[in-house]
Amino acid sequence: MGAIALVAAFFFLGGRGPSGGEVEPTEAPAFSMPSTAGGDVSSSDYAGRNVLLYFNEGVGCDACFYQTIELEKAGAELAEKDIALVPVVMNPVESVRGELGRFGITTPYLIDVDGSVSEAYGVLGKGMHADLPGHGFVFIDATGQIRWQKEYPSMYASASEVLGAIDGFVQ
Repeated sequence: MGAIALVAAFFFLGGRGPSGGEVEPTEAPAFSMPSTAGGDVSSSDYAGRNVLLYFNEGVGCDACFYQTIELEKAGAELAEKDIALVPVVMNPVESVRGELGRFGITTPYLIDVDGSVSEAYGVLGKGMHADLPGHGFVFIDATGQIRWQKEYPSMYASASEVLGAIDGFVQ
């Protein structure tokens, strides 16, 4: 890979290493996606709030849904810090609704129908499948800047680990 390509890759990925973490603040790509709660949700709906996007493989990955359960248990802390938890998958709405019911999850999921949002956030192919997101998070602060991004190849991160990692960026 040439020097220009390396610099471009570094800039595009926000300078994050293989495991991720703090990134150079960059404006979060705008999005609009269908929600399992009905209707569409857009990034502008979260203006002025901290947002924790949770990109995952979705249907067929029980670990991905257990991760959401883990984060729902930290609901009081998320609310206290005004952090919106926003899981994003690429499966059909009805399939995801079925899994949410099966696992007892109340957090609505957003559906990245064509993978364009996952691609814009640089999370496609980070897990076991080249055409799906892996198991990663992107934290966007209340000013709309991406401040932290990390993949978890182990398919799990405790809520305290994730919230601890983003704590310094919460506005």
